[in-house]
Amino acid sequence: MTILRSSDSPTWDLGGAHFTALASPSRGDSADISMWRLVLDPGTAGAEHHLTRHEVFAALSGCAEVCSSGTVRTVGGGDTLVMPAGTDFAISNPGPDPFVAIVCLPVGAQAAFAGGGALFTPEWAL
Repeated sequence: MTILRSSDSPTWDLGGAHFTALASPSRGDSADISMWRLVLDPGTAGAEHHLTRHEVFAALSGCAEVCSSGTVRTVGGGDTLVMPAGTDFAISNPGPDPFVAIVCLPVGAQAAFAGGGALFTPEWAL
């Protein structure tokens, strides 16, 4: 059993998006799943991207808009968003409150920005 303290969790701030690693292989605590807390500040626009594996968002609070294939859907506290592998999408927070979610991704998954960007593994998922 491993207990990870939030005070020891690294955070990456990218504009209005904040990623706090909760469990991952590089932290020595998870061999199969990477998990992080995502906070989108009010007014944060997301970058369109896709993953090589399914990504699951468990929304805790606030609301976000998810745009994929020209369709915009809203996800809010208590909802779960499952993005299939290979699906381009952007997640944004046009609302007045922060959007907070726990996100899970299988270890080894990679991301790429829409439009032909190179594959990479997000630092918070390593």
